[in-house]
Amino acid sequence: MKENSILVIDDDLILLKTAEEILSEQYNVSVAKSGIQALNLLNKKVIPDLILLDIDMPQMDGYETLEEIKKIDGCELIPIIFLTGFSEMDYEVKGLKAGAVDYIVKPFAKEILMARVERHLERYQQRQSRKTVELSKYAQDIKKQLTPTEWKIALAVAEGKENKEIAESMHYSYGYVKNLVARIFSKLEIEKRLELKKMMLKE
Repeated sequence: MKENSILVIDDDLILLKTAEEILSEQYNVSVAKSGIQALNLLNKKVIPDLILLDIDMPQMDGYETLEEIKKIDGCELIPIIFLTGFSEMDYEVKGLKAGAVDYIVKPFAKEILMARVERHLERYQQRQSRKTVELSKYAQDIKKQLTPTEWKIALAVAEGKENKEIAESMHYSYGYVKNLVARIFSKLEIEKRLELKKMMLKE
């Protein structure tokens, strides 16, 4: 049984088919021919465990697509590997700064693709298992008072994460996270992070 799912986003139909054939041996594979098509899938809650994303696409390039993916509830921490025909370091640096976890130059060898995918899936699953927390009976009431983004930040704060760590993991600016935390505290009428933890999590 194939446990993990992968979404491949590329306007090159030959590469799309090649990647699908390679990955289908071990994973459930979905494909999208454009950033817009991929966002439609994700917004319908077809959420993969990992995304392979081409940089050079018409209408919406890989950088723009990645930025929009990170805004979708449930997609913030999905590992995204850029696929590109560009081998210059500037593209790699820009991709990693944008929030990609890795960078594979096309055409790629099957062994390299499979090894990179496996490695990042393992890391993602480790993060997910560490992220699992038991919520208190009050948590759902708190969730109703917050926006989806505020709720994600509140969960992270309750887990003991500092603003800088939250900003880095969710690819937000430090100032944005700081302002959101202040807004959450104001809405819940609390002053300390420990208060939020006690409200959110089971003892």
